[in-house]
Amino acid sequence: MEKISPGQIHLADQRGFTKTQYMRRYSSFNYGNYFNEYRRPFGRLEVLNDEMLAGGKSTIITVENSCWFVLMPVTGEVLLKSSNGTRLIDVGEVFVGHAIAGEELELINLYKSDWINYIYLQLKEDEDINLPPGDVFKFDFTGRQNKLINLIPNSEKHLFRIHIGLLGGRVDVLYPLQNNNSLFYAFVLSGAFELQGRLMHERDGLALWQLEEADLEALSNNAVIVILEMLN
Repeated sequence: MEKISPGQIHLADQRGFTKTQYMRRYSSFNYGNYFNEYRRPFGRLEVLNDEMLAGGKSTIITVENSCWFVLMPVTGEVLLKSSNGTRLIDVGEVFVGHAIAGEELELINLYKSDWINYIYLQLKEDEDINLPPGDVFKFDFTGRQNKLINLIPNSEKHLFRIHIGLLGGRVDVLYPLQNNNSLFYAFVLSGAFELQGRLMHERDGLALWQLEEADLEALSNNAVIVILEMLN
């Protein structure tokens, strides 16, 4: 019998929701005016927002704690303005940067009329560190379907790993964790999965701990999942 690791599922329809004329934000963890006793940070992971931004509009993110932040466009391009300069991030790219407490990040949609969708994460950093501007990591699913793609090269600088996978129906993939003390979080971008005995649908999240490896199976064609491992 498959061992069921301890964990907590974050259902898509139970996320915090913020709506304005120009922005839609779904928050998997407590953020802004959204608070839920059971949506406190998971290890270093403090923020996981699934956002849509209207054409020609922008939004400001004020960083409360020094952190690493990750910006991943799902549809369209995102223009990022920060104290380290300006970067344009496209689909098939992931931006990983560092921000200090109180810093403001501006995200801009350059399209005139089309909405864009992106995923934004924050991982707490224990101390303010002096780092160069962030990095853009590119990925391509062409010829790499049915496997997990490592988005961030292994480095002592980052205390986390991010993988993404595009899987066909009934394809099974095993993710071995770096060590037994790592924390594991998965977020489904599209499709459905079974992960360590849990059924996950589009935009569901799953936090797991006390596990050596994670077994995931796609239950639909062209299912996409993002995996975050936080190292201890």
